[in-house]
Amino acid sequence: MKISILGAGNIGGTLGRKWAAQGHDVVFGVRDVNAAKVEQLLDATEGRATAASVADAVAGVEVVLLAIPGQAVESTLAALGGKLDGKIIIDATNNVGQPVMNSLATVRAHAPGARLFRAFSNLGWENFAEPVFDGVQADLFYCGDSGQARTTVEALIADVGLRPVYVGDLDQVPVIDSLTRLWFALALQQGYGRHMAFKMLKG
Repeated sequence: MKISILGAGNIGGTLGRKWAAQGHDVVFGVRDVNAAKVEQLLDATEGRATAASVADAVAGVEVVLLAIPGQAVESTLAALGGKLDGKIIIDATNNVGQPVMNSLATVRAHAPGARLFRAFSNLGWENFAEPVFDGVQADLFYCGDSGQARTTVEALIADVGLRPVYVGDLDQVPVIDSLTRLWFALALQQGYGRHMAFKMLKG
């Protein structure tokens, strides 16, 4: 699968390495392809991923992961014009400290024809790197389009090593973002540490 990851930080870099290792065609969309951080990331993928300008990175791909700072989403998407329409877009951004954590309204304004998902937003990147706790696989709760695109997103979640748990359509975004706030409260404020995840148990 051809995947564009906008951003090369901890979240984008970790997911990109995981997906590239699973055989996906990963391209990082960055401002400077020659930046030392980008070169180190590409080296970590052992040549299985590439980097390009943001505009070039989204061309011809099926999935776009937004892993940039929340405040950069508007300007980034405005510059892309209609290049995101028809693609699967996964919003992993967090507007920390703001009333609305996600960037989906901005994405919809610039790409009304895209299939949108909210995922990889309610756990720290450390849990994407190491998603198994004493033999127990962590869950990733997500929401979005209930059509065929959901199968693609679930497969990408599973390729990271997490168990996907679908919460519903985009009307469930507040639920997902509440989990993000819970994770921050437990991991940082209550001192449980960043390598902490959630698990749904069913009898």
